[in-house]
Amino acid sequence: MTRKPNFWKCIAGVVVLAMLFVGTWGATSARLSSAKIAPGSPEKLPPRATNPSTASVKTPSVPVDPSVDVTSVFELDGNATDSPAGSPDDWSTLEGGNGTAGFLAKTTGTAANGVAIADLAGATTFEGGGSKDDLDVPNWLYGAGSSPPKDEITNAYAALYFKDAGLGAGPETILVFGADRFAQNGAAQIGFWFFQKDVHPAPGSNTFTNEHTNGDILILSDFTVGGAITTIRVFRWNSPGGSINGTLDQIGVGVDCAAPGSPKFFCGEVNSANAASPWNYTPKSGSANTFPAGGFYEGAINLSALGIADVCFAAFLAETRTSPSVDATLKDFVQGSFPQKPSVQGTGTALTCANPTGQISAIATPGTATLSWTGPGGFTAQGSPVQVSMPGDYFVTATSGGGCASDPVKVVVTGNFISPNVDAGPDKELTCSITSVQLSGSSSTPGATFSWVASGGGNIVSGANTATPTVNAAGTYTLTTTDPVNGCTSVDVALVTVDNSPPTVSVAKTAKNSSSNPQTVTATATASSNANPAGSLSYQWQSCVANCGNNASWSNLSGQTGSSTVFSNFGAATAETILFNIGSGNGLGAYEAQLFVVNLRVIVTDAGNGCSTTSGPVAVKRVVGVDP
Repeated sequence: MTRKPNFWKCIAGVVVLAMLFVGTWGATSARLSSAKIAPGSPEKLPPRATNPSTASVKTPSVPVDPSVDVTSVFELDGNATDSPAGSPDDWSTLEGGNGTAGFLAKTTGTAANGVAIADLAGATTFEGGGSKDDLDVPNWLYGAGSSPPKDEITNAYAALYFKDAGLGAGPETILVFGADRFAQNGAAQIGFWFFQKDVHPAPGSNTFTNEHTNGDILILSDFTVGGAITTIRVFRWNSPGGSINGTLDQIGVGVDCAAPGSPKFFCGEVNSANAASPWNYTPKSGSANTFPAGGFYEGAINLSALGIADVCFAAFLAETRTSPSVDATLKDFVQGSFPQKPSVQGTGTALTCANPTGQISAIATPGTATLSWTGPGGFTAQGSPVQVSMPGDYFVTATSGGGCASDPVKVVVTGNFISPNVDAGPDKELTCSITSVQLSGSSSTPGATFSWVASGGGNIVSGANTATPTVNAAGTYTLTTTDPVNGCTSVDVALVTVDNSPPTVSVAKTAKNSSSNPQTVTATATASSNANPAGSLSYQWQSCVANCGNNASWSNLSGQTGSSTVFSNFGAATAETILFNIGSGNGLGAYEAQLFVVNLRVIVTDAGNGCSTTSGPVAVKRVVGVDP
């Protein structure tokens, strides 16, 4: 039984299947080489959520049908020299500080106005198992180390363009990037990160600043020894929720820039022959400032073709890796600024009672960026400096002429409105015996100053600017203390009252003894205290025989300090002769006698307030020497 007819049927079937496969591959290859994602493709980027830090970004909208071929924007020809000179640009154009129409931003190069960022000679090598592209930046570690020579980046560079193909679709956003390496003795894997935050190695540590923002862009590609690049893959950071390990989405693919087909939206190129370097470059083998074949890589992607139109980049990082996998261990890196987003530095101020308003300021790079402020209580302002009157956290954002906004920078306004301690001390009292007092002000605030003011009849004798002034009148005394640090003040009051009511006193003759020798008269004082509180009373009796209207004529009676006195010293008085007649009875006749008159009074002193009262005089008399 022969099987040859079936054999030829089998061969025919294989041929048909092969032709179908080739046709399908050709169609697919054409799409991949141009990297234009067809509507409905799984890699079509969904509408991108606006990130809060880039909400004010104003970049071109996504054209319905992207049309700008990246090779029309930049010379992606495997060398860094602008040849022919003019548009489109090449790396030598940017390294020289120039750029044709559509150029927007580039990496901040090592040389003045340049684009190439030089490697730090072994100081920037990834370390640790967390240094992977599918892990967030806080997991990354770096240090001084070494990588295989073929994985050692010597310079890295990138630039951004807005270009219009003139077909009515509007400008499109083109990102170009590149790197060169130390040795070319084998293929390597290379990646390029474009960060929206300022991600960079933290000085003095082995970590990086900041973290990923959703929408950060990663490009992974082969770094061949000069042959065609088979694949360029474009990823977007999306965490949580990325389709790759929960953090990344693949959003585009591309191939070698020299591959057939156009337009090209994503492609890369490696030099296949020696090429001049426009910046300082020393290979492991070969002439200085010349890229050996396989030593120079460049590529570009059309962000608009990926549906990305609201992103602004702040930092750039080129990396080498162990394999094409997104979770491959990272090796060498070169990092630098990609100032599409302006940077801004702010200066706060301190508010006090002495300075209740102040100015905060900011400086943006570039200086043409506009400054916008927000702050507590709905505060908004533009420019710099701006006036503030409320403590708190203020935020300044710089926006470039292209519409990219910096990350908000916090500017702190402190407030010191703490009142100083003040104590005017206890109230004081003036009396008849205390005619001035010293107030007892104080403050526990270091360096506080004092100021007293009298009102309500008060009078400051001395020390108005000290804590303890001397005063001599009843009234209200207000103490103000001032903190010299913040100018804040506090007030307290001390009252000075007066108690000068004298005691009440009256005197009367209450007894006599005319038969005694000497004869006596008793005078008694009735007194009461008017002090508050009432005090004890003391007495001093006095006598006077002539000119008693004059205080100088009165003298104290020794030992007579009680509330009554028994007086007998009539001899102190000058006798007056008196004549009288008795008209009937046994004593009928005319008589002559001597009259002795002495005035008595008492001084009463109240111990409660030191006040004294002198009673009115009372006259005591004696008649002697009656002669019929």
